Amino acid sequence: MLSRISSVTSTLFLSMILAMIMMAASWFYTPDIFLWLQDGADIAEDLIASIPLPDEYQNLVRIYASDDKILLLIFTVLARILLAILGSLMGLSKTGANILARSGSAVSTIFLSFILAVLMLSTLALTAEGLLHTLLNGADWVEDGLANLPLEGRWRSGVRLVVSDEKILLLFFTMIARAAIAVVATSFTAAVRSRD
Repeated sequence: MLSRISSVTSTLFLSMILAMIMMAASWFYTPDIFLWLQDGADIAEDLIASIPLPDEYQNLVRIYASDDKILLLIFTVLARILLAILGSLMGLSKTGANILARSGSAVSTIFLSFILAVLMLSTLALTAEGLLHTLLNGADWVEDGLANLPLEGRWRSGVRLVVSDEKILLLFFTMIARAAIAVVATSFTAAVRSRD
């Protein structure tokens, strides 16, 4: 079970890193497509923000369902699909159904992990504001380290565009959520197999 959790978490981490690289490359090489995706994320943010919720929850929705996080989710899903396709092509089975199944499974678990991460962050904001502040300070420290990489010109701007303390914290909680999903899925699979 520990190896499955490690594998799942490292795959998600790789997906998020690849997503950030894809965001920076898209911003650098295809700014029109990047702006189109940003506009779509803005529309999604407006739709989510229009859901009638009490003010305290509406503020959390505005913080955690912002357009930059939706854009990160879009690129993470694209990166995970690419990793699933590459994994299927490198594996023994090269059927189209296997590639489609792996891609669908990967996308659904990433989306579920993202939703769980947002729920965990929201719960933390409502119940343990001091801990959330401490975690944001840690994420800010990581952001400062990444922002001060020896890069020049547009690349430095690209890193600053795609890396923020909120995204780093969201990545951390998404990895925790994905590990929790792996534990539940592995336990469920083991229980079902032991019955057979």
